[in-house]
Amino acid sequence: MALADKYQSVVDAATNGGIQSFNVQEQGDVLYISGDAPSEEAKQAVWDAYTAIDPDMRAGDLVLAIAVSGQTLYTVQSGDNLTRIASHHNVSLEALEAANKETVANPNLIFPGQQLVIPAG
Repeated sequence: MALADKYQSVVDAATNGGIQSFNVQEQGDVLYISGDAPSEEAKQAVWDAYTAIDPDMRAGDLVLAIAVSGQTLYTVQSGDNLTRIASHHNVSLEALEAANKETVANPNLIFPGQQLVIPAG
């Protein structure tokens, strides 16, 4: 089963929740879903759809980056690291890591194209 098929209910929840700048991309053995939710409830509905499929979040084949409108998103560029990104956006490294704990399992392993939430300074 393709990952897009496996996580179709997550994609549907995002579509039904009015997620803007919605992007679904499969890279290797991982499906990346990102976008901007109009409310915390819409974001939670997407997460609920995900946890219905993988309650313990152990599959490791989905990266879900849904921000709530008004949050700043940053797309990781080649050569970036969290320290540099935090400094550039005038936020602490700890705040940046906390804002992205759902999508960045290992702060040392971010990749170009990944979207990060930049917390308010």
